[in-house]
Amino acid sequence: MKKLYFILQWSAFLAFNFFLLLTVYQLAMKDTSTTKIGYQAPVYDQQEEYDPSLLRLNSMKKLELYCDSLFAEKSYRDTKLKFEEEYPSLVSAAISKRFYHGYSVYGFNDNFVATLFSSMISVQGLSAIVIPEDIIKFPYAACSQQSILVMDILRKKGFKTRKVGFQGKKYGHFCFEVFYQGSWHFFDPDMEPDAAVLAAYNRPGIEFLARNPGVLETAYRKYTKDMVLDIFPNYHLGIANAALAPKASLFHRVTGFLSYTMWFFFLMLFVWARRKLKNARAAVGKQPAKIAVMDNVAYPSRFAL
Repeated sequence: MKKLYFILQWSAFLAFNFFLLLTVYQLAMKDTSTTKIGYQAPVYDQQEEYDPSLLRLNSMKKLELYCDSLFAEKSYRDTKLKFEEEYPSLVSAAISKRFYHGYSVYGFNDNFVATLFSSMISVQGLSAIVIPEDIIKFPYAACSQQSILVMDILRKKGFKTRKVGFQGKKYGHFCFEVFYQGSWHFFDPDMEPDAAVLAAYNRPGIEFLARNPGVLETAYRKYTKDMVLDIFPNYHLGIANAALAPKASLFHRVTGFLSYTMWFFFLMLFVWARRKLKNARAAVGKQPAKIAVMDNVAYPSRFAL
C-alpha cells in the first residue's frame, strides 16, 4: 500500500500543478476570448451584413435593450406597428449585423476542460459554444449559435419558438421559427435571406417555403440554386419552446466550473494520499520485532545471523 500511496501522492501533485497553471492562465487571458490556441478564427468575407460597431453589445442584456430601443424608435414613427409582427424581425436583423459567420468555440482561456475533451476525442463540436452569454463575446457565430441568441431573447419576450434543422446531401443548416398571428414564421439570421421577399408572403413558415422552391431561390439568390435546394427542402422541426441545446449547455456549464476548480480536487487528493502514506510508514515503524530461534537461543530478529 505504501507504494500505491506514494504513486498516488505524486500523481496528484503533478495534476494539481498542471491544472492550477491552466486556471491561472485562464484568469489572466479571460478578456482575450476570441484568441484561441490552435484554432484559426473565421474571417469576415465582406459580403454579410456584419456591422463592427455593434460589438459594443457584449452581453445579452445589452443586446435585448438595443432591440427594445429599435422597436421603440420604429413604433414612435408608426403608432400602428404591432409588436409581435415587428419585434422578431428586428432581433433577427440585429443578430445578422452583430455577427458574421463562423463557429465560436471555447479555448484554454475560457473553458480549458471542454477544450481538452474536444482535442482528446477529436470532436470540435464539444467546444462549440451554446451558452448565450458566452456566444455574445465573439464577433462571429455559426447558424445554430445565431439562432440560439434570437430564440433566447424572443422567449424572454413571451414568444413561442422552435428550431428548424436541415440536413441535405452536401450541406447542413440551422434556423428557427416564431409563432405569432396563429402560425409559424421562418427566420434565418445566418444566411440572411431577402427580408422583402419573405415579407411579401407574410414571412411564411418553412413548410410553405419547402413547397415553393421558386420563393426559396429568390430569397436566397446570393447562393447557388443547387445549395438552396439541397438544404431547405430537407428539414426537421423541433419541439416548441424546447430547451436550447440542453446536453451541450450542461456539459459546458460543468466543464466551465471544473476549469476553475479542478486544481482544488487534486490538491485534496494529494493531501489525502500524503496523509495515508505517512500513516502507513508510521504503522510499519510500530510493528513489534520478530524473534528468531537458533540452537534453542532466542535472538531479536534485528540481530539474527
